[in-house]
Amino acid sequence: LIEGGDELLEALARAFLEEGATVALLTPEATSLERVLDGLGGEHDDRFGLVAGEGALDALLGRLGRLDVLVCAPQALARSVSLERRLTEQVAGPSSLLQVARAWMHGRGGGRLVAVAPDGDTQAASMVREALAALVRKLADASGPGVRVNLLCPQGASSAAVADCARFLAGGAGRALNGQVLTLT
Repeated sequence: LIEGGDELLEALARAFLEEGATVALLTPEATSLERVLDGLGGEHDDRFGLVAGEGALDALLGRLGRLDVLVCAPQALARSVSLERRLTEQVAGPSSLLQVARAWMHGRGGGRLVAVAPDGDTQAASMVREALAALVRKLADASGPGVRVNLLCPQGASSAAVADCARFLAGGAGRALNGQVLTLT
């Protein structure tokens, strides 16, 4: 399951599809979802993609039947967006999703949770990264066996590089990392 928006959503989906994974997409905007599905090709009815809203996560989890990996990559926001809105959309929202996914995985053999911090060099972006890092460490400490939680912090890294690192953390090598904050440049 990949949650997010912008070009990063498509890069992440493409990286996991190349590995043969079944991919579900959850995004806050219908236009973003349509653009990503068009970019990936295929019939829209054959894809698992929903716009975030009440019941969307439950619907996707029900269709998937199991959840091995969640990549949570909040949408980038304009520099003018208030810190309060940033914390709500880029920390509180992902926090809820990560906790639901962790609970889902805990009773089903484990899985990988990968959060992606928004890129940016502003003080607000730094505060969001620090809040996400604290969240990831807390979730990692409280995770059950087999559940791994890590954070990717792109510092100017391309969407393809972020997707490659997320795929690495989701794979077999990711079982050795838990509670880590990885900075990508």
